[in-house]
This record gives sequence, C-alpha cells and structure tokens, in this order.
Amino acid sequence: MSERLSAFEELQGSSDELAQSNAKTTTLELLSSLRLRLVAKKVPLKYCKFNISNSVNKMMQGETLSLARDGATFYSALSYDQGCLMRLLVELPDYWALKSRHVEYRHTEAPESFQMLCRVVSCEDVGKRPNRYLITVQTVNIDPIDGRVLSDYLGVGVGAA
Repeated sequence: MSERLSAFEELQGSSDELAQSNAKTTTLELLSSLRLRLVAKKVPLKYCKFNISNSVNKMMQGETLSLARDGATFYSALSYDQGCLMRLLVELPDYWALKSRHVEYRHTEAPESFQMLCRVVSCEDVGKRPNRYLITVQTVNIDPIDGRVLSDYLGVGVGAA
C-alpha cells in the first residue's frame, strides 16, 4: 500500500510540475503575442496600481514605449507584481478632436485623456539604472469608443480610417 502511495505522490508531483510549465508557456505565448500587436509610439500617460480612491494627482507620470488597444509597455520606477491591476490614463494629443468624430455629444471642458484598466503581464528589471522596470500590461477594460479613437490615432485595427 505504501508503494502505491509513493507512486501516486510521484505522479501527482509530476503533474504539478507539468501544470506549472504549461502556465509558464501560456504566459510567454500571451506576452509574445501581445508584444507583436503593440505599435511603437511614445504617448504620455499617468499610471498607478488600481485602487478606487486613487486620484489623478497621486498617479505617476511616464511615457509609453509601445501601445495598442490590447495593452502597453512603459518604464516605471516601481516594480509591480504579475497579475496586478493597474489604472492607466493615456493622454493622446488632440484626444477630444479625435473622439468627437465618434460621438454626438459635446463637452464644455474637453477631456485630455482616457482611462484603461490593465493587468500586469510582466515586470522586467532594466539594469541600466537602479529602480527602473519595464512594465508590460494587457488591457482588461477600455471604453469601446476610446478603443476606436486609439486605433485611429495609431492607424491600425478596426477603427482606423
């Protein structure tokens, strides 16, 4: 009986290892497919770890290295855990002029940015400077119209003219 148990434990251990390796490959596949869809464009953004009480004034400022409606990559001074939710405010030039083509309402104060809710896919330490990380995020939620505006701005995808 103990021989059967040890054989079962060995099988169970190998299946756990297999599950971990499958999870790593799916993460790598997701990361590589996401990076293939990103367009190299530097756009100002503000970002922070997702929290309902975070205000725009408390957000860190940065610039994207690449961007798409599926996600973004940017440098950060802070490290973020994989799977962590982040709030990004993307500041496109002439954002309201681009968005007003898709909507029929008007604003007295034209918005300068739109919001994306993203999940951290990878956080890589960049050895050039201390405390500098390359963050790759995948979009979890974006307003459909803002997604079309972003596609128009980047000149790719469904919303591009």
